[in-house]
Amino acid sequence: MTNEPIVERAGTPAPDPDHGVRMEVGIFGPWQTNAYLVWDGRSPEALVLDPGMGAAQPLIERVAANGLRLHLVANSHGHIDHIFDNAPLMQGTDAPLAIHPDDAYRLDGRNNYGFELAAVTASRDLREGEQVRIGDLVFDVLHTPGHTEGSVCLYEGRRALLLTGDVLFAGSFGRTDLPGGSDEQMVASLARLARVIPPTVRVLPGHGPETTIERELPWMRRIAEARRLLVPG
Repeated sequence: MTNEPIVERAGTPAPDPDHGVRMEVGIFGPWQTNAYLVWDGRSPEALVLDPGMGAAQPLIERVAANGLRLHLVANSHGHIDHIFDNAPLMQGTDAPLAIHPDDAYRLDGRNNYGFELAAVTASRDLREGEQVRIGDLVFDVLHTPGHTEGSVCLYEGRRALLLTGDVLFAGSFGRTDLPGGSDEQMVASLARLARVIPPTVRVLPGHGPETTIERELPWMRRIAEARRLLVPG
């Protein structure tokens, strides 16, 4: 990783350019947060998920380079590393912001790191059962608390794609020892994902490399059966 925040292409285009998914991912800030730019390859509408520190300008440039219009900025949850560049990205694109209402209070700019962070307001709720439509892509919102009260995953079933924020990583799960975290809720969220998401689905987390549900299923199922958090592996 260089000091320059670079958005790189993730994955390969689908054989049918009219029915695919296009995605670019960049790693930003001291927390090495993944920011995702997603569109369908046909419509100019695009989604950005979790613009971390320094992500706004590179993402604005990539939106323009791909001939896109940012339809929505979404936060998987409200921790500072996932919301840091909400304000400049919204200002630079006029895109609205969406977050689960249980994490909306985290958008007020206050933080424990001494950073100046502009307060923003979400105009859309990412509630359980809602859908985020980006061109031909339809993401189901899954409320998956445990890391925070309002953590969500975005699931595109037809494209076998799951954006998990800090709920599920390659080989691990999100911390539960921060304010708003809950071991019990994390167990329930992991058990739900193991139960309802097909094994072949790609998992795109908030930090680290992508994985699949299939790779993570053994330890996720052990946690579900034990009904308590265990060390993955």
